Amino acid sequence: MKAVASAPLSLHGAEPQQEPFPWYQLNGTFGAPLADELEATFPADGFTAVSRPDGEKSYEMWVRQLWPAAPEATTDLPPAWAALTRYVTSPTFAAAVGELTGLPVADAAVEVNLWRYTAGCWLAPHLDKPEKIVTVVCYLNRDWPTGEGGELLLLNSARADDVARRVAPLLDTGVILVRGDQSWHAVDGMRDNPRERRSVQVVFNRPAREAPC
Repeated sequence: MKAVASAPLSLHGAEPQQEPFPWYQLNGTFGAPLADELEATFPADGFTAVSRPDGEKSYEMWVRQLWPAAPEATTDLPPAWAALTRYVTSPTFAAAVGELTGLPVADAAVEVNLWRYTAGCWLAPHLDKPEKIVTVVCYLNRDWPTGEGGELLLLNSARADDVARRVAPLLDTGVILVRGDQSWHAVDGMRDNPRERRSVQVVFNRPAREAPC
């Protein structure tokens, strides 16, 4: 796959993985100096706390939706973030994701969110909703301590301790998760970590007419 020189988010460094389910490790997603600018200008406001303490999928975290959004909700975005949002919602990026994964995303409904995990936040083991086709996650943390939580856990099963891979949320890296019946994953609970876990997520959803009932 050819890299697009002007693309704010490149999939050129994607490495396909098959264990414990099909996914891709992303490297050099933004490249310097854009990665530095995105990390330095990560929005500080506009986030909403979301929580579900129990049930099939429990979680606690902070979210800010970038797309779809009302025009006034995006006018306060730093220039680098506004440009990134325009690109990842464009047909060009959908074509790149489709070429890489072989998945039908050209007509997908695109959703873009920023996520923050602070102390005490977590995401329990779960499968993504059936309407999700594929999710691109890029991380915005310059470094990340081991043993303090916040790692993406790729699981062999629905059990939180059945971990196949741990992915640290490091700047200029990311993952592409292909939704499937075995694509169990979670985010390890944040412990006494003074850092925030920060990421941007691009979700390609099946059009409403194709979504399972």
